[in-house]
Amino acid sequence: MFWAIDYLCLAGVIVSAIAAIRIRNLNGAVMALSAMGTILSLLFIVLGAPDDAHSEVVVGAIALPTLYLIAIGKVRAHVTDDSDDLGEVGEGR
Repeated sequence: MFWAIDYLCLAGVIVSAIAAIRIRNLNGAVMALSAMGTILSLLFIVLGAPDDAHSEVVVGAIALPTLYLIAIGKVRAHVTDDSDDLGEVGEGR
């Protein structure tokens, strides 16, 4: 019975890892990465490693995605659209 849970967790980790790589939206990719951390922590619980599961929840499912989302928000706040300036530079100068 427990081998079925192991394989389900493994399949969930693989699916969420592939989703984190394939999703074009950065926020969605971070959420897929967070899902992978959550599923990994469940796998650690099933395998009998509660200390590792607690660490994975704190780091992989909470702290890391939070830092990624903050970094993405700060980078997007500083990016400006200069498409009009590029057209003027190429035409007249």
